[in-house]
Amino acid sequence: MIDTLAITVHAAAATIAFVAGLLSVPAGRFLGAYRTAMIVMAVALLPAVLVDWATTAASARIAFGGLVLLSLVMVVRAELAGRTAPVRTGGPTPAYLGHVGFTLIALADGFAVVAVLRAGAPGWAVAALAVGVVVAGHLGVQAAGRRLVRPAGHVPGGLAGPRQRTRRVS
Repeated sequence: MIDTLAITVHAAAATIAFVAGLLSVPAGRFLGAYRTAMIVMAVALLPAVLVDWATTAASARIAFGGLVLLSLVMVVRAELAGRTAPVRTGGPTPAYLGHVGFTLIALADGFAVVAVLRAGAPGWAVAALAVGVVVAGHLGVQAAGRRLVRPAGHVPGGLAGPRQRTRRVS
């Protein structure tokens, strides 16, 4: 019973974190919800993993230990994103997109892997999908960076004024 509750809370929090993270990319408007959901996701993972720890195979313990470690890294990256929020920096920075992007890719990978594992896919297909999600996510973060990150020295709204042309007088 406790494992079902923990897994449900973990999955719901991960889903909220993913949606709030996506919505936070351009301007950081949902960073509070994103960061809170990331913490709940990581905390709910612990009882889900530990409830059957005594009967869990060694290989599964290693995998679950890695997932717990990854969830902690994701919480740290979400907190670092909060420190470099677009509202503080005048827009998304490469560091901000890197932190949020890392967590979004990890969450998407988790959703995809769980779905294909539950569908009974072979190990090679799970691994191929996991790598594919990471590659696609990385390309997506790069594209977002090209679209959203302003070059250094850029003044939002063109407050510096347009470049003036001078007329040559003959």
